[in-house]
Amino acid sequence: MINDKDFDEQKFERAKALVGEELIKEDLKYVDCYIHKKMGLFIPSLGPCGYAKKELHTHPSYMFVIFFSDHEMPEEMSVRTREKQYPGAALAPDIPHNDNPFLNYYCIMIDKEYFEEEYKRYTDCKPDFKRKQFAVCHDILHALNMFVFEYSKNMPNAEITLDAQETILIHWLIRSLLGENYDMRSVSNNYAIARVQQYMEGHFAEKITVDSLAKLVNMSVSSFNRVFKKEIQVTPMDYLMELRLENSKKLLRRKEVPITEIAFRCGFNSSAHYAATFRKSCGITPTEYRKKYL
Repeated sequence: MINDKDFDEQKFERAKALVGEELIKEDLKYVDCYIHKKMGLFIPSLGPCGYAKKELHTHPSYMFVIFFSDHEMPEEMSVRTREKQYPGAALAPDIPHNDNPFLNYYCIMIDKEYFEEEYKRYTDCKPDFKRKQFAVCHDILHALNMFVFEYSKNMPNAEITLDAQETILIHWLIRSLLGENYDMRSVSNNYAIARVQQYMEGHFAEKITVDSLAKLVNMSVSSFNRVFKKEIQVTPMDYLMELRLENSKKLLRRKEVPITEIAFRCGFNSSAHYAATFRKSCGITPTEYRKKYL
């Protein structure tokens, strides 16, 4: 939370530039604040944020909220998340909105010009978010906590490491917004298994068998199956199917690609097989997913 010792006037001015000129220190009385050059992280810890309680308030920056308490998530949040993911919402600058100030969440605010500059590295589309919902992997919370740790410890050359962490966090957010998130904890520490994962990522559309994967790392099929499941918690074929489905979702979000083509490009024998597998995993058909996303 704010106190005069660790939140000087310079940092408070940075906070105002992100949150809004009407911000006063009393608004952040119960909020843990970590303000760097282009980004601010705000975490309500002992109570609500006073600024969030203002009716139809706005922010000059891009705001990203990551909810880490399912039972207090807003009712309007409908984004489907998998295991090891959290739901998030994005809001562009200067859009009037109301917040529920009592939620458990991480609020990340990023300088408008800087975010748009980095976003252009990925797409020419304008980041015109109006409570855009997205899924983010658990790893980003670990990265945010590492940012907090580095910020709080004030270690030698902290500015350099905070600059690097700030850049990484912003790019992770952009990738998540574009459906490119990936849970780094699912990458095995076992090099043989990690090598197989890398191979599957690049060849998921091809015919892949457990036997061919075991040969890739010079293991017997039984040993490979056992080690893979121990490391990743799923079988190699279940992992492959998840890869195919996740990549198909990226194509579904591009409405110009026919569903039949998506099925074959993602390694399914037919569109019927793809539709049945997708529905079993996601609870809706590929067509319904596309309509819902668009």
